[in-house]
Amino acid sequence: MADFSKGQTFLDLQSVNIDGTKGKYFISLSDANFDDDEIICFVMNTEHYMERYKVNCNKKFQRFIIVSGTFSFITKNTSIMLEKEWYYKYSEMYVEKIKILDLAPDILTRQIKNCIDWGYILPRARKIIEDCFKS
Repeated sequence: MADFSKGQTFLDLQSVNIDGTKGKYFISLSDANFDDDEIICFVMNTEHYMERYKVNCNKKFQRFIIVSGTFSFITKNTSIMLEKEWYYKYSEMYVEKIKILDLAPDILTRQIKNCIDWGYILPRARKIIEDCFKS
């Protein structure tokens, strides 16, 4: 098992929302063991337009919808935005600005990975993600 596992959720307090009032939530789709390992993550945002989407995979819109209660910190329906990956180094995960939260079950991380349209993701990120999901 990796020191930092795919499916790990966290709050980056330094990455503020549009109002500048609170940090952003992320979910990792890669593992890490060494300080310079890259962690590929996707941002999670409250979803205000549920009439446009269904719960789970919405590949056409590059969103994966999770409902309230999926994680302890999710109180409203939430979109995992799959059209842009975010990069963190493992060494960044244990600093004051990052709050480690829940770990997603493997089945959920696989559903999220399968929802990604790889045309939106850099090949480098795709390789990292796919390598982490090989059993």
